[in-house]
Amino acid sequence: MGVSVKGHYDRAGIVEKVLAAVEPRDGKTAGYQPPDFYPFDQFHGRGLLATRDHTARLSPGPGDHVLDIGSGVGGPARYLAATYGCRVTGIDLTPSFVAAATELARLCGLAEQVDFLPADASLMPFADASFDHAVCFYVGMNLPDRPAVLREAARVLRPGGKLVWSEVMSTGDTPHFPLPWATSPEISHLGDRDTIRQAFTLAGFTIAALTDETERYLAQPAPGAAAGPAPSLAQNEANAVILGGDFMERRKNYARSLAEGRIGSLLIEAVRPA
Repeated sequence: MGVSVKGHYDRAGIVEKVLAAVEPRDGKTAGYQPPDFYPFDQFHGRGLLATRDHTARLSPGPGDHVLDIGSGVGGPARYLAATYGCRVTGIDLTPSFVAAATELARLCGLAEQVDFLPADASLMPFADASFDHAVCFYVGMNLPDRPAVLREAARVLRPGGKLVWSEVMSTGDTPHFPLPWATSPEISHLGDRDTIRQAFTLAGFTIAALTDETERYLAQPAPGAAAGPAPSLAQNEANAVILGGDFMERRKNYARSLAEGRIGSLLIEAVRPA
């Protein structure tokens, strides 16, 4: 049996490695703020830049409850809560991600505003119309049943609720493996633009905008050549804990596959009709 999605991501020691990588502040080990973790907890395409851009399209109010589908170690959820004052619930299949996300939220004072649950996104443990809005960042590639997840997202959103969703899409030949979301094709579930669009429509969503963001991703600095100071050894270790020891190779394969037109990046803004 091949590696499962959960097995691909599950790691030990995430919080300890992240804390070791955060710049020390006069020897203090408490009083963290959400931005302290942003270099380490935005593990999706374009990182914090994409989180800022995509959450701005959602722009939730302070009284809103937002669902983060595939919340990982909780970076986007904490960013949403800290930036917009909303409440956020994240769900993820990976137990170590849920535990790390919960602890990092506690450490930066967001435990009352953000919570995380282990859950299958195709069978969400929520009542109908539980959330005002939802986000899902770079998770679709790991979803063997994208239509089921979208049906569940439509079910748990209130009428008029908005879903901002990004994912890697298939645009040509098979990409180069290993990749950040999959070391082999068996847990990679890329869809092309039309397949993804149809899944949203069949789930009952109205698509407000569908944007090919591939050029934005191609314009970002190449892995290992990011603007500003080079990552510290501690930062690289934190990245390796979350993404695996071969994460640099996987990021390079992602960039190469984008450049060769084998994959692209798609952003969907969708609304559950009132």
